[in-house]
Amino acid sequence: MAQFYNPHQSDRFIDQVSDTTDSSIDKAQKNIYDFFLRIIKQSKTEEILNQFNKLFIEYEEVDDIHAYYALGEIIFHDRERDFKHTLIRCCYILNNNWAINGNISACQQLVDLFSADSIVLPTKIYKLKKLREWLQQFLQSSEYNTLRSLSGRSGIHRKYHNWSERFSSYLLISEYADASKPLEQRQYAETLARKIKKQFKFDLAMYTARLDSKLGANPQRQNPTNLGDGVLILIKRVLNKQGNESYQNAAKTFYNQVYNLNFLEFKQSLLSYLGIIQNNLEVSEVINQTVIQRLMHFQEHRHEEEMSLSLLHVTCNRILQYLLLNKRRHPSEFLQLSLECNNLLNLVILLLKTVLIYPNIRFYLESYVAELIKFYSSYEETECRTFINFLDILNVTLAIFDEDINYSLIKMNNVEQDEQDINLENYRVFSQLKKLTHDINVRDSENKSN
Repeated sequence: MAQFYNPHQSDRFIDQVSDTTDSSIDKAQKNIYDFFLRIIKQSKTEEILNQFNKLFIEYEEVDDIHAYYALGEIIFHDRERDFKHTLIRCCYILNNNWAINGNISACQQLVDLFSADSIVLPTKIYKLKKLREWLQQFLQSSEYNTLRSLSGRSGIHRKYHNWSERFSSYLLISEYADASKPLEQRQYAETLARKIKKQFKFDLAMYTARLDSKLGANPQRQNPTNLGDGVLILIKRVLNKQGNESYQNAAKTFYNQVYNLNFLEFKQSLLSYLGIIQNNLEVSEVINQTVIQRLMHFQEHRHEEEMSLSLLHVTCNRILQYLLLNKRRHPSEFLQLSLECNNLLNLVILLLKTVLIYPNIRFYLESYVAELIKFYSSYEETECRTFINFLDILNVTLAIFDEDINYSLIKMNNVEQDEQDINLENYRVFSQLKKLTHDINVRDSENKSN
């Protein structure tokens, strides 16, 4: 019988079949990608969503029959992993193009297609049955949770499955930073994060400008935070904390002095700038252990080196990390203490002052916050209300000091000028859009429209 059976020839035959199948699957995937890359440039959003739904959800013929047969081939060969990869990449091909054009609602509509009741309906049609099984598995996957989280649902009045989706701009930054993710997914994450932050800043300026006017809040302008009307008080408190020298000027002064110091002197000056001076009896033991001591031990073998931009970059990065995360990448003891004592603004100011030294490190701040959001997202919204308030306060504070909008606290003319006046009711918040050449005063433009 040996002359009729050669195991080496059998192995080669299996390899050839496998190579042929892999090649046909690659071609099938390319047909599907090309189909969506083509219609994203030619068709309206509604038609694109309809084609996506027909192909991936209902498994019906679409305008390109080759794409339909391509998906059928993937199902026939029982290649679930390839199906999921194809599905996810198509989602981000569409989302990336929509986000670039500011069509965030389309990204949200796309992810909502996976809520179709038909996905769980039984069927005897083999390929459709297999597709629905794969879709059900996909809905339980981390990839689907990520897709939902990155759908751009930033407003508190929008529908979301988990409260963390409201802070998707941070999760998007985390996705963008992950080099292992597909290029389309990372590009989409970067574009959408930028647009969500810009929209938040605009909504906040418009809402607070109207809220602080005599006409009261415009019901058409929704509060982009969960802080209620307290968001105005927060802005006043943040602006009032600056005193005669703004945070930006203090950060600029500190930065200009950095390069005259060695690394040890810089650490000491940094703590002084942040207001958490070493050996100060008023500094809590928690911040001493979690921030001061960790900072002083950080690369202490370089203490005598002259300061450089790279040392500044890495050290400010570490301060942000120490304030927010412990060594296990869980919430730091200082963060937990701040949440327990509801002492959120002081923590946020520390983060702000650090970022203002070297704004490029804001990327790291947002990445660390994304880690915290992922940690707390397993809890119900009611269980982490204080942490959510922290996120809202952080968003508002960063928006106040961003480059697009200028906030200022103005004492009203009919109030006696008193340097000791700390009654925030005697002040108004004014916000100006810096990059607009026409009527840039947000509150004035709102009032004139009414």
